[in-house]
Amino acid sequence: MSEEEIITLDSLKNTDKNVTFNVQDDTALSVNDEETHLEYKKRLNKKVSEFTDEEKSIYNKLAGRMKRKNDKEEEITKKNEEDEKLNDEKKINMFNQLYVLKQKFPDNTSDIHIDKEMSLKILEEKKSLILQIITTKNSESVVFETLLLMARSGERGLNYFNVDALDGYADNIDSQKEDIIPILKEMVDLGEIDTSMMTPQLRLMIVMSSVAVKTMEQNNDKKKNQIVVDNLDT
Repeated sequence: MSEEEIITLDSLKNTDKNVTFNVQDDTALSVNDEETHLEYKKRLNKKVSEFTDEEKSIYNKLAGRMKRKNDKEEEITKKNEEDEKLNDEKKINMFNQLYVLKQKFPDNTSDIHIDKEMSLKILEEKKSLILQIITTKNSESVVFETLLLMARSGERGLNYFNVDALDGYADNIDSQKEDIIPILKEMVDLGEIDTSMMTPQLRLMIVMSSVAVKTMEQNNDKKKNQIVVDNLDT
């Protein structure tokens, strides 16, 4: 049909002339967000080799999206497995720590139940409880040693200024230990004395400091006695 030829009603009715119209199926190029490349291929109902360029482009995009999704899910799964493995290792380590603590400090910890099947959070709570019991135990003795350390330090401080008003103060406190210890224990149990900071390291430092001050006192007394003896000999 030439460009000048006009289509008339009669020409349309003429069976000798066939007029065809190519209509493209737009549904083949439309894709929803949830559709996969396999579902898209099934919907088109033809082989990939029979796809048009537009259909191949859509198919490849859907395949790429599916691959990225699978890679992401695989990455998440791998990370979850690693986290679970690390969590299991922490649980085993925590359980072993608690077992050793219960063996070393059986007093007041034998009733605390621990199990390998417990969650890490519960095991950590058990550890906090056991450490609190261990720290609180005999804390009154540590507090008493602290009082003695303060008393002896006060005595020595005054001695540097040639003041002997408190000489013997620490010894007098030490002589009343049997009466003071029960009072301190009651104060600890009632929470009037905070023992949360009484770590093993701190308790050791306090006791060693008290021993050091007492040793210094004994050595000073020996020197004074020696001076007196030397003066008597002359």
